[in-house]
Amino acid sequence: MSVVASVPNRNVARPEYTINKFRARRGLLLRQQIHALADYLGRDIVILDVGGKADYWANVGFDRIARIDVMNYDERALNRPIPEGMPAGIFTGKVGDARNLSEYADQSVDLAHSNSVIEHVGSWKDMRSMASEMMRVGRSGWVQTPAWSFPMEPHFWAPFMHWFGAPMRARMLSLSAFSHYRKLDLHRRREQVEAINLLSKREVRTLFPERTIYVERLIIAKSYTARWMPGGQPVSNRLRRG
Repeated sequence: MSVVASVPNRNVARPEYTINKFRARRGLLLRQQIHALADYLGRDIVILDVGGKADYWANVGFDRIARIDVMNYDERALNRPIPEGMPAGIFTGKVGDARNLSEYADQSVDLAHSNSVIEHVGSWKDMRSMASEMMRVGRSGWVQTPAWSFPMEPHFWAPFMHWFGAPMRARMLSLSAFSHYRKLDLHRRREQVEAINLLSKREVRTLFPERTIYVERLIIAKSYTARWMPGGQPVSNRLRRG
């Protein structure tokens, strides 16, 4: 079964036209939500980052954050060194399962966060479990996932492959921008492609009912982020200037 540990190595260099502009804007929007949450709570916040890693947060910043608890299914993912220049003391690491956050009480986490994780946790039942747990424990939430409708598959960088069944997806790994995927035998190809389930907007809305969905676009939808705030506070998908 695919779980959080199956998230691929995101340190692999990606084609140049990708994510920088989108990642920067997404980081600003998340920072805006963190500031609004800290103002609402009247203190710096604690974040549960499910399936994350420390260097992701360099794009967001650390203002108004008291602590970031990074949770991964595989303990090896927690042993990555903190990048130089980042406040190592702000991070804690723990082993856990995104589908079962039973060690956390309801609404006990200031911000339940995950970035490109939910599509890795397994079947629809597994994704539904993760979504339910994130909404249960998080006063506020940010759950981002790539859009199924975008023509470039974002993990393997092969065009259109995610729109086909598993046998064809495995064959289409030969189109990947990454040579190590092109060299895999059929056993490993099937394991790789079956470990990822991209979601449509309708599916994200179904998993996260009554939450705000931020749609990131490159002409068409590129990713979706389910967002929410405590106490019925509105969530704005617009960046405030200044």
